[in-house]
Amino acid sequence: MTACRRILVLLALSLSMALPTLARAADEIRYRVVAGDTLIGIGERFLTRPQAWPRLQALNGIEDPYRIPVGTELRIPRALLRPEPRVARVVALRGEAFADGLALAEGAEVAAGAELRTAADAHLVLAFPDGALVALPAASSARLQALHGYRLAPGEEVRVRVHDGRVEATVPPQRGPAARFRVDTPTAVIGVRGTAFRVAASPQGSRAEVTEGRVAVQAGGRQRELAAGFGVLAAADGRLGAARALPSAPAVDGLPDFFDDPLPRFALPLSAGVAAWRYQLAASADFIKVLGEHAGSAEARFPGLPDGDYFLRVRAITADGLEGHDAVHAFRLKARPEPPFLAEPAAAGKVAAGSVAFSWSGAPEAARYRLQIAAAEGFAAPLVDRADIAATAVEHALDAGEYQWRVASLRADGDQGPWSPAAALAVRPPAELTEAPQIAGDTLVFRWNGEAGQVYDYQFAGDEAFTQVRAEGRVVEPGVELPRPGPETYFMRVRAIDADGFVGAWSGAQRVVVPADFPWWMLFLPLLAL
Repeated sequence: MTACRRILVLLALSLSMALPTLARAADEIRYRVVAGDTLIGIGERFLTRPQAWPRLQALNGIEDPYRIPVGTELRIPRALLRPEPRVARVVALRGEAFADGLALAEGAEVAAGAELRTAADAHLVLAFPDGALVALPAASSARLQALHGYRLAPGEEVRVRVHDGRVEATVPPQRGPAARFRVDTPTAVIGVRGTAFRVAASPQGSRAEVTEGRVAVQAGGRQRELAAGFGVLAAADGRLGAARALPSAPAVDGLPDFFDDPLPRFALPLSAGVAAWRYQLAASADFIKVLGEHAGSAEARFPGLPDGDYFLRVRAITADGLEGHDAVHAFRLKARPEPPFLAEPAAAGKVAAGSVAFSWSGAPEAARYRLQIAAAEGFAAPLVDRADIAATAVEHALDAGEYQWRVASLRADGDQGPWSPAAALAVRPPAELTEAPQIAGDTLVFRWNGEAGQVYDYQFAGDEAFTQVRAEGRVVEPGVELPRPGPETYFMRVRAIDADGFVGAWSGAQRVVVPADFPWWMLFLPLLAL
């Protein structure tokens, strides 16, 4: 062995004697020696300080740093490795988010040192090279303090500092005794060992919630180990609270799983210990891309969604802000093509029996329309069901009765959208002269059917077209007395006006023959003028 080599060996042995026991147990990686490797060369290629190779010699008991058997497995403390900068990538973005004041887009890269901010209705998700996902929900700000990896080691060193708002993260399991994914807040430090967790920061303090795996939370000189299903609060003054079980997932079985309204709505009643709910909406069960979010005790609404299948994630929020386990609910939205607005007859309207005109607005995407008319009991067995109507108006003959009707839009390929709200419809019979007129001296007496609250118009004419009206008026009872006219053929008709102002159709024209000399029973010869 040359003098130079002896000096190097003695130097390594002296470092070995000074190396504390803790260092030998530090987080390490393993490197398998290949032909041509020397400790000096390994130091130059992989270490932050190449001249620190004697520490490797001491740690691994290598006698000759220039001659290492091929296949030897070297232990290298991670702390000695040279960091290599890595970048995170934006994999999901709703709304506006910024890095150092510049707008982000899906696919953009984010490096260490970036100041991140999301707008009031935004949701940003970053993917890291090792598979970790970090979401920055609405109205949040954070700094990506550190992001680097090592040539010889899997994973990254990641530090995120949350200034205000929330972070939701899923991190692959971390090897070694030291957590390499860390989230800081103004009042706490959260070390992550591989888990799904949430962190929030506000002027009132910080909170951490673990749904999978475990984290270590440090604040005010104290530390809490949190397992899955637990959370903790750290006050603004640094006081660290006790670990608490997270609120259980809510029951969502009663929520609707189908919507034909373009505005899905969800509401859960508050229960003991629950001050509010957090609702999150996504098109996939992994919730990487959150399409909408609502927090509060009021109804959650999600406007502007296209038709499709969705997932709703709901969790409880306690009065002090701790958020619980998630419940996931799947639902389908099929609200297009949208139905038209019904025009005539008006909702709860009245029309006269006979040919009834129906009309509606033109709906977007509609190539034709489907009309159903049913009895008041419902549409299980509609009286009219037509899906071939290209126009926005149609007529159908209806007898007197109570009905309801509705219209749906159809695309050219036959895809039908939801029904319009059903409109009630009362088809009213015309007033009818049901009794033969009577003679009382020089008076003709007419009677007809009627209902309480109605008033009646009558016309007595010399022709069937009622162009020669001899007498007309309005009465409050279903009958009228007229002066007996001279011998001739006459016509009588009536109509009813309901209390709500609806004017019914005229009855059929009734022929009245008044001869010069006649028995009374020949007076009334009915003929319905259709």
